[in-house]
Amino acid sequence: MYEEVGPGGPEKDPTGIFDLMAEEGFPLTERLKEAYFPYRYKALHWRAVDTGVPLFGEFNVMNIDAASEVRLPVQDFAWEKSDEKLLSELSILDDISRGGGGQLATMRFLAGVPSPEIWFLDRFHTFVKLDLDYRGYLDNLIITKGVTGWQYLFADVPLGAREYGSTLESMRTMLEILPEHFPDYDYEPLATRLEARL
Repeated sequence: MYEEVGPGGPEKDPTGIFDLMAEEGFPLTERLKEAYFPYRYKALHWRAVDTGVPLFGEFNVMNIDAASEVRLPVQDFAWEKSDEKLLSELSILDDISRGGGGQLATMRFLAGVPSPEIWFLDRFHTFVKLDLDYRGYLDNLIITKGVTGWQYLFADVPLGAREYGSTLESMRTMLEILPEHFPDYDYEPLATRLEARL
């Protein structure tokens, strides 16, 4: 339904960016440097061609340099005063809002820490830390194609609870449909994660 690639290109050498981030107190591990992509962002919003299949997804994911610059609008997510400090430390990694779900994946850069934390924000379920680093987020984004709610597979949440009903349905549909169409990817680890959260 929508696709866009931001400015940049494969000829861009990120070495200077990594050096500058290190000078600013955010050295990156080699693992994260290898996951750098040379466009400011990549965005996609899609749905299954078969209208009878309730499967859709989206992402507007930024490279790690851009993600370090775009701060989270704290006032939009701080339900409690006590949340403001944490939220003020988050910057946007993946803006998942085109479909109207109001979800964001964010990064928490901490001085001297070479691997930023990844936090997932949902206007309906507040926010939760993910068991992923930046590279892991990108790797699983490729596997899941950005199916709505996939991030909850890496969060400590009870997906069997009523409030996660639509997410659970989405995950089950994803694990039924995507392996048929993308056999080169291993979906078993995601299925294991889903079972562990029921």
